Amino acid sequence: MVDVNVEFTKGILFVRLRGILNNYNEYSVTEKVFNIIKEGGIRFLVFNIQEVSMKDDLMLFKICEKLVQDNDGKMLICGSNIDDDAYSYDYVENELSALKLLAV
Repeated sequence: MVDVNVEFTKGILFVRLRGILNNYNEYSVTEKVFNIIKEGGIRFLVFNIQEVSMKDDLMLFKICEKLVQDNDGKMLICGSNIDDDAYSYDYVENELSALKLLAV
């Protein structure tokens, strides 16, 4: 099970994940974040994966990155709990670093 905390601050959507993220619960997370991005026209997205354990090969990051790129935006991942799948995405150490980098 994974808990999702979503916060919109200074033009940036922060998505904080906590728990275990796998193929069984990924769809509900993807759907929730997807709807927020599409309906809100979100350009900047930060996933905080500090407190999540990721299992399986996940499409969540690929789908969300594509959506924000379609809005001429950028997606970042932060948190020290990073796995091999997340290395292909732009990474910052923490949310404060992301906020400074994406400041609009």
